Amino acid sequence: MKRTPKTPVTVAEWDTTPGLHEWIEGEVKRREQAARSHGEGPLWEYDETLRTVRDAEGGGAVAHVFLDGTGDHIMLNDPDAVLRRCAADRKILAAHPYTTRVINPAYGKHTAGFGCETCHDWDGVPEGRGNCATILALAEAYGLEPVGETDVEVIRG
Repeated sequence: MKRTPKTPVTVAEWDTTPGLHEWIEGEVKRREQAARSHGEGPLWEYDETLRTVRDAEGGGAVAHVFLDGTGDHIMLNDPDAVLRRCAADRKILAAHPYTTRVINPAYGKHTAGFGCETCHDWDGVPEGRGNCATILALAEAYGLEPVGETDVEVIRG
């Protein structure tokens, strides 16, 4: 499955995508499982002389590097770093829950039927206009793809 768009996609291009929380959670879980498959809390280090990424504790080679910059990239994305990012992304999801409470009738057919309880607010009442900019940015970081190549249904505004 292709993970990156052919052309850059910015958050401003997306409107409402029902189920985006669940899709992001699935992507977080997939990365978590891959990181945990390497064992408990491994840290990786890059040896420039040998051009090898190694387990910092056991010393075993994780990868041999042929391109400049790749070793640092792999080292900075070791399983421990991935698990920290997954935990942080789960906190972001929890801080931006969906609500289907009172939806402003002035939006009529333009409502998504849900909204971010934290961000979508109109005179103290959630608007129900879909995902907030925070959730959209998080989805973009996980590779939400343009219309025609989507992992989830995208509804343009």
